[in-house]
Amino acid sequence: MGKILVTNIQRFSLHDGPGIRTTVFLKGCLLRCPWCANPENINPYPEMYKKDGKKGTYGKLYSVDDIFFEVMKDEKFYGAEGGVTFSGGEPLLQSEEILQILKKIKDLKITTAVETCLFVPTQNLNRLLPYIDFFYVDMKIIEESRCKSIIKGDINLYISNLDLLAKRNRKIIVRVPVIGNFTDDTENRMLIATMLNKYKHIVSKVELIKEHNLGIPKYISLDLKVPMYKGVSDELMIEYKKNLELETGIPVDICRI
Repeated sequence: MGKILVTNIQRFSLHDGPGIRTTVFLKGCLLRCPWCANPENINPYPEMYKKDGKKGTYGKLYSVDDIFFEVMKDEKFYGAEGGVTFSGGEPLLQSEEILQILKKIKDLKITTAVETCLFVPTQNLNRLLPYIDFFYVDMKIIEESRCKSIIKGDINLYISNLDLLAKRNRKIIVRVPVIGNFTDDTENRMLIATMLNKYKHIVSKVELIKEHNLGIPKYISLDLKVPMYKGVSDELMIEYKKNLELETGIPVDICRI
């Protein structure tokens, strides 16, 4: 059985699904979003970093049993709603490995969630569908050429995976990062609205994510160039929310994660 590359196991998470959750952050992502706040989770291999004069490694290999043991330490806090969330990076890239953990968790009637960009092979998503209760799905840049050039994603693959979720009638919460000069323009918002309307029957709500600078120390620790992107005002976030609600009829929240 393969090992799973993990950067962090975060306990008592309140923003990664319902209830109190333990979130497992997996390393590796196919996208290259210019505003990424977790650069340590992009490359699918361990990386050395240096912080405050001390060296360390982002990424540790765990066995399925190791991760199951870690998340079950918090079982008494989960209650009826809480549980385990897999995030990243992109957790669905390690689908064969996390499938074994999901099965063990579901056998105990504990809820499961994933936070995904959906830019993954469709078979990866398909094999995990029976074992995931909550899907948090990013929706970033919709126009095909901009999606490819800016975040290095194939929007047709993304749509294929949304189609699979819709076919199986799996409810999702959509997260939209509102980033100046990348995702905040009217054209992109309207394309997002069109896509939300297409999949309205499975979209429970939309969360607008306001940018932050918490990832800067990680870039510095990895000796990477710090990304430059434009923040957006609270007024623009409110306007974006109102317009998206008018265009889709779907509830929209403004969040900081």
